Amino acid sequence: MESKRVAIYIRVSTLDQAENGYSLDMQERTLRKWCSERKCTVIDLYADRGISGKDMDHRPEVGRLMRDARQNKFDIVLFWALSRFTRSVSDLYNTMGIFQKYGIDMISYTEQFDTSTPMGRAMVGIVGIFAQLEREIIGERITAAIAERALQGKRTCSAVLGYDKYGKDSFTINQEEAKCVKFYFDSYLKYKNLTEVAALATEAGYKGKRGRSPSPYTVAKILSNPTYCGYNCYHGEIYKGSHEPIIPLDTFNKVQLLLRRQGRNVGRPVKNLPKTIKAPRET
Repeated sequence: MESKRVAIYIRVSTLDQAENGYSLDMQERTLRKWCSERKCTVIDLYADRGISGKDMDHRPEVGRLMRDARQNKFDIVLFWALSRFTRSVSDLYNTMGIFQKYGIDMISYTEQFDTSTPMGRAMVGIVGIFAQLEREIIGERITAAIAERALQGKRTCSAVLGYDKYGKDSFTINQEEAKCVKFYFDSYLKYKNLTEVAALATEAGYKGKRGRSPSPYTVAKILSNPTYCGYNCYHGEIYKGSHEPIIPLDTFNKVQLLLRRQGRNVGRPVKNLPKTIKAPRET
């Protein structure tokens, strides 16, 4: 009997490794042992490290696996669990269709199914639905957790021009970068033109947080970010932050009104502008 050719696929996200111990080395050792016990030939190992299982489009080793599948390099794809392979039902069915076209079976080590049988194909669909459900529930929990952080005044992002991270929850002002932020606000109130402000900032040598030159788009993003007046924004909602503002609240509100008016005047409204913010009442 001819030995089956196996492609081993392993994946681990940062969270998986920290919480569940699903290390790549552990997965590889176990799956290679499975192949050895069944006298299967391991053709290649495909390993994605620190990558989410949300979809397959952004996983380079999945791309290589699919290219090799189309070249008929293996008979079986073996993985630790379906959630390691994909948590998207649509990705699962599309991939199963391609593998079936080329006579390739899928085997999950921990879930004890393979697609070489009708029951196995039915089971993989059921497991796939629950894998996607798990991903969506985790997403909802993360969203709720970040919203709660925002409500408590804690930061909801990690990189903002003008600030450095301060502990796990807040920002501290980066005085050098804050000069750039103040320049944007002062210049826009004076010139009322995003393109001109971007050109002036470039001429002055100002850069973004990651060293990029300013553009009208990035200027608009900075001018509409409520972080600079002491607030946090998450999913369109604005919350009072615990960090020190760079820009006075009244200046921020004037800029939002001006951005709206200028956008209407030139027929190119700036998208996702926040509403003007009312200062909290003194108690």
